[in-house]
Amino acid sequence: MPDLLWRGTAGRVREAIVLAGGFGTRLAHVVPNVCKPMAPVGGEPFLRRVLDQLDEAGFSHVVIADGYRREQIESYFMGTYKGLDIDYSSETSPLLTGGAAKKALGLCRNAEVFVLNGDTWFDVDFGAMETALANHPRARAAIAVKRMRDFDRYGTLDIGQESEIREFREKAPCADGWINGGVYLVQRNALAAQPETFSLESDYFQRIVGDGSLVAVKMQGSFVDIGVPSDYRRAQDMFSAKGTSCRLALFDRDGTMNVDTGHLHEIEECELIDSTIDLMRGYAQNPAWRIAVVTNQAGIAKGMYSTGDMRTLHRTMAERLLARGARVDAWYFCPHHPDFTGTCDCRKPKPGMLLRALRDFRADASESVMYGDKPSDEKAATAAGVAFRKVGCDAEWKTA
Repeated sequence: MPDLLWRGTAGRVREAIVLAGGFGTRLAHVVPNVCKPMAPVGGEPFLRRVLDQLDEAGFSHVVIADGYRREQIESYFMGTYKGLDIDYSSETSPLLTGGAAKKALGLCRNAEVFVLNGDTWFDVDFGAMETALANHPRARAAIAVKRMRDFDRYGTLDIGQESEIREFREKAPCADGWINGGVYLVQRNALAAQPETFSLESDYFQRIVGDGSLVAVKMQGSFVDIGVPSDYRRAQDMFSAKGTSCRLALFDRDGTMNVDTGHLHEIEECELIDSTIDLMRGYAQNPAWRIAVVTNQAGIAKGMYSTGDMRTLHRTMAERLLARGARVDAWYFCPHHPDFTGTCDCRKPKPGMLLRALRDFRADASESVMYGDKPSDEKAATAAGVAFRKVGCDAEWKTA
């Protein structure tokens, strides 16, 4: 494993860059006015399916490298999706896949980072890719590859007996061959020396192929690339619309999970409330429930601390909860305050954070519950259609 590990707010360690800045010209007449990763598949943005896969595989941090119509992506996912902390690396002019990945690496911490395409879904074993890169000391990247039959849309790979990639072959009709599946595990130091604008595939990989620098990891899982209308239609069959799948226990943070010290951002000042942690432990033991925190963090708007400071606090809180048999599956936060950033739809008592959590987890609002210590928590719960339970360290209502 890498020396530097991003420990996400769910206590996990994997990190990924999702390339989502393309124009999607071949798909534009099918889904106009939508950037390709946000094209609806089974009633939901395709990019959401990619992030679902990363969340389920234990990733903690994702950098979305966006560009064209980036506001569609950023307004939908904001800074959190399920257990993923999300940052954005935006390009104002085309950087190609390598340049976009290199720029996004500035927001990553791990020595090895996965890179995926936001318009491709490939059911891969990420652990197998980590093992393959570790077992090939000369390798600078691991590439997930897929066996295909009777195709002409992709180039093929010549793979040696030690799984080294010896050659990339041009597109041509092929009866049976291995293709690049568009999921990579790269060493950040190797990309740091590359130019600002370059293609991972045709510039970087093509230049280092053949000397043991690239290792292929063969995968048998499902694969779909929505870049052309025919495969976009096939994706609709793969991902049918999903109904509600769980119940959600929502918790306020300050005054509910921990003693409210006023704009808490130092872990030394964090005192967990035992009765609430006992509640969370009970939910953690029931597979039908997921647990999310929804917290107003006006201190960010006021310049008292940064989003990074808050995430550091949440990572430590998550570790303490795990040590006590509890957990948090996602941390949703509002960084706004009307006096500093104007109005928003996420600051409680508005229900924005709760609605996003319900949407992300595909949870049934009528079967979910919100725990809080303030009137604003109750109002947000009522507006979101979830039950409310008052908990916390004070018997009387506090001001919002």
